Amino acid sequence: MTRHIKGRGRNSSRGLTILEFTLTVLVSMLLVLSAFEFGRYVYSMQMLNEMTRKAARLAAVCSIGDRDDIKDLAEIVENRPYGFTASDLEIAYLDRDGSAVAVDGFSSMSTDDKDDVLAQVRYVQAFVSDDYKFQFVRFLSFLGDAGSIKVPNYQTVIPAESLGVVRPTQSSPSGATEDC
Repeated sequence: MTRHIKGRGRNSSRGLTILEFTLTVLVSMLLVLSAFEFGRYVYSMQMLNEMTRKAARLAAVCSIGDRDDIKDLAEIVENRPYGFTASDLEIAYLDRDGSAVAVDGFSSMSTDDKDDVLAQVRYVQAFVSDDYKFQFVRFLSFLGDAGSIKVPNYQTVIPAESLGVVRPTQSSPSGATEDC
């Protein structure tokens, strides 16, 4: 004679199977979404690297007066990761020792002052400001500061080229300045 103990039959293990399946699916989905989010993070870091490279390249061949305009050019904007603004990208002009050259108000300077500034500039640097933080999606908000983490210091330094100054020709004996 077989005795069945109440609560130990086939029906009670069915509830346990559903619970195990639910927990397994939940953990699996969390791992898959975390992998996608990590991929987005790595891709965004590559976009930051490419953006600083393009900004430095443009700053090396464009007029110093266009420094703030470079940040909004299509070549730069197409590489911005989500949440990145023009104020998060900095462009600096460096002398031969690597010290920053004061170029604020370059467009309104006298010709002699512009010539002095151009004579000092040897390198162009584009970098991501310290204020920018990468923001993960909400389910990963336990990372960093509520899901936002500081990005590595991305910067590109290249030699200055024309800085937007076109050399004199027969048709333009005094030269010209290119705008970007």
